[in-house]
Amino acid sequence: MNWHDAKAFCKWLSQKENKAYRLPTEAEWEYASRAGTTTAYWFGDDSQAIVSMGNSGTSAAGKPSDGHRFTAPVGQFKPNALGLHDMAGNVWEHVADWWVPGH
Repeated sequence: MNWHDAKAFCKWLSQKENKAYRLPTEAEWEYASRAGTTTAYWFGDDSQAIVSMGNSGTSAAGKPSDGHRFTAPVGQFKPNALGLHDMAGNVWEHVADWWVPGH
């Protein structure tokens, strides 16, 4: 699913349910992902810990480093402090805007 598909889905769902749905802003996504922490990930700064905390893909040897050959089924990893699952790894996150250093 690309960004345009995600935007189209929000528009379709908004029309279907007569409610406003949208992609989160980058800042909203970061807040939700980090769950109030100031570290790189909600579980700390150790990027190697992602193997047990999120869908990290394959190792250099080509074997699944997290037990899943491709994307993992939803909810396979521990939730963050906000109770949100799958906030690290798995797939690209689509947001409504982006952060640019210095702006």
